[in-house]
This record gives sequence, C-alpha cells and structure tokens, in this order.
Amino acid sequence: MTAFNPATDIPSQIDTLEKLAAWVGAALFNINPGLVVTEGVGYTERACQAGNYWVAADSKTRMIVRLSLEVSPDQASGSNKNWTYIQPLSNTALPAAFKQN
Repeated sequence: MTAFNPATDIPSQIDTLEKLAAWVGAALFNINPGLVVTEGVGYTERACQAGNYWVAADSKTRMIVRLSLEVSPDQASGSNKNWTYIQPLSNTALPAAFKQN
C-alpha cells in the first residue's frame, strides 16, 4: 500500500473532492504506470490511468482518471464502509513531488 499522512502529504491547495480525485489518480498512475489487472475473462487493463485530453466538441481540456481497485472478499459479510475493503496496488512510497503545492 502507498501510505500517506493526510495532515502533511496532501498539498494545501487540494480543497475539493474533485481536486483530491485528480491528485489520487495522478499519484497512483505515477507510481504504478505499468500495473495491469484482470477485469474479465481474457480482458486486462491498466490498474491506474490519468491524463489530460483536449475535447474538441466543447473546446475544453478534461482530466480523465481511471482506477481498477481490488475489493476484499470480506466486504460481502462486513459492515464497514465500502472503501475500507480496497486492497493495495503496490508498496511504493508517495513521491515527494506529490506532497508539494
């Protein structure tokens, strides 16, 4: 798992869920760029993807984040919030660049 301290590692400019989602997606993609997971029979995909894309239809740049996270089988009988059952992608440390504004 990539551990972090919310008090010191999340940049202070992250003040919305949208910014947090972008930060998490970019951080996980940065430390797991080649991690591939099985999402179906004969179907694999990268576990993390994040990037900016120009959308000509509305002349805007959009950040698209995609995560494929394994859920523990304990969720089926557990009573905790669903995010507590998410399994780690790796044991890679959070790069210092993601801790700075």
